[in-house]
Amino acid sequence: RSMKSAKTSTLFLSPLIVAAFQQTTPSMGISRAVTPFEANVYQLCKQIPTGMVTTYGEIARALNTSPRAVGQAMKRNPFAPEVPCHRVVAASRELGGFFGESGAESDQVQRKLRLLQAEGVQFEEGRKVTKVSQRSVFSFAGGDGAD
Repeated sequence: RSMKSAKTSTLFLSPLIVAAFQQTTPSMGISRAVTPFEANVYQLCKQIPTGMVTTYGEIARALNTSPRAVGQAMKRNPFAPEVPCHRVVAASRELGGFFGESGAESDQVQRKLRLLQAEGVQFEEGRKVTKVSQRSVFSFAGGDGAD
């Protein structure tokens, strides 16, 4: 399918992302090129400011796709931390997964929490579940980022 027909055709692909089309991802245990869809997801992800997060749904809306497809692209991100996939959370503002792991107690999700805290992301206080404060949610459309 031509990128011209896709809603994402106006996105600028940085040299890092363009180079990804020729690269493979041996660190992921497979050898394959990054797809055009993944490149567009990664380009949007790079726009999330430090200290902020967005949701899988927000990226999905911007690319006219599903949040699950965005999550799968994030799971295969070979460019972390340059492409900060740790800044993408679930619609509920809970952390969601990280590097293919899920569950609040998993090592990778705990790593995601530490990264976000170090960047200054605000969290709601007094909750059993770790939830990002609405003040730290970034929207590509300039809205409040709520799903």
